[in-house]
Amino acid sequence: MRILFAPFGSEGDVNPLLWLAGLLAARGHRVEFLLTPHYGHLADRHGFAWHPMGTEEDFLRTASNPAIWKPGIGTWLVARAMSESLPAYQQAFESSGGDFDLVVTSSFGLAAAALAEARGIPRLMLHLQPMCLRSHRDLPAFPGGACLSRTPAVFLDAVFFCVDAILNRTILPPLNRFRAGLGLPRLRDFYRDALMRADGLALLAPEWFAPPQPDWPKGLRQFDFPLGGKGPLPQDLLAWLGSGGPPVLWTHGSANVHLAKFHRLAREATRQIGGRALMVGKSPPDFSLPDGMFFYPHVAFEDVFPRCRAVVHHGGIGTTSKAFAAGIPQLVIPLAHDQHDNAARVERLGAGLEGRPHDASRKLRVLFTSSEIARGVEKCRLLAARSPSRSALLADWAEELAGCSKNGIE
Repeated sequence: MRILFAPFGSEGDVNPLLWLAGLLAARGHRVEFLLTPHYGHLADRHGFAWHPMGTEEDFLRTASNPAIWKPGIGTWLVARAMSESLPAYQQAFESSGGDFDLVVTSSFGLAAAALAEARGIPRLMLHLQPMCLRSHRDLPAFPGGACLSRTPAVFLDAVFFCVDAILNRTILPPLNRFRAGLGLPRLRDFYRDALMRADGLALLAPEWFAPPQPDWPKGLRQFDFPLGGKGPLPQDLLAWLGSGGPPVLWTHGSANVHLAKFHRLAREATRQIGGRALMVGKSPPDFSLPDGMFFYPHVAFEDVFPRCRAVVHHGGIGTTSKAFAAGIPQLVIPLAHDQHDNAARVERLGAGLEGRPHDASRKLRVLFTSSEIARGVEKCRLLAARSPSRSALLADWAEELAGCSKNGIE
């Protein structure tokens, strides 16, 4: 069976599809990717074939825009980048031959979803964040939105109507023009017809993190976090970790290149509370590192988190889930997109705190001393430990969607 994976977004959107691709490749299936060249090395590391979608410059133009990390406008900029990438996805898809048994996408992989639909290829859409799913009973957390949870349903309907009107006027037209070129009917509603429409619709977040809601889309299946196995750490990082006590790891996203303020925050908080700090990010600090601080550009968090005292991060779903699995407390300083919602869920579970830069030191002290948070962290660690044993369920379903027999590969 030949399966195409088409993520759109940051490394946090790519890694879960690499995880599922690994499960299916281990069953003897041929997996391939449509990827921005910026993340081609991730497919290379796993030995997966990939077809370049766009250019490195296309990716960096979006990622380097500081507005992408602002609430509201940031998500709109990501959606606009998705619209602008439609022709590049089509070119990459056609260069691959397009003869696939299944196409797997992340939430904004709408170009690949349309191309699969035009060829009659089954589509599996993976939503990685609970915020993607609309519900009257479980409203996503976002800045200034706390009051909405206390409003009547009729008012929420009006809010959803206004949001849909904006999405349908700004994002849907280029997607419908793209679909028309493929001979596909136009979509009337972006949320219902684009984000929530596929042969298979899945949320990769367990019920204990995102309790299922009665007004979620019918047919949606919910699975555990996509947690991978552990591997060896780089020798220089391993040597630093072994030279002292467990550090606090500071990271603010794999795609974030605007890290100067965050690095200075890490330095000041480390000075105030003592201990050691490991900073991980796209760009290095613009200052000389004092004793007890170390910078590394990229490391698999499932490998390093078990050696850390805590993690301060942006609230990306991948970082959040790996901190749960490692059993370390989290201080989440969110910026935009789904990050405020993930932060609120971490705090509700008692596994960490949401904070702002000005109170990072104080909240880290709470993380280190709170017995309640220690209990919440351990509870979430035990719940996350189930994920590897349940991961085969999603691979089974992917095979079923593609018409692959349980007794052999078609």
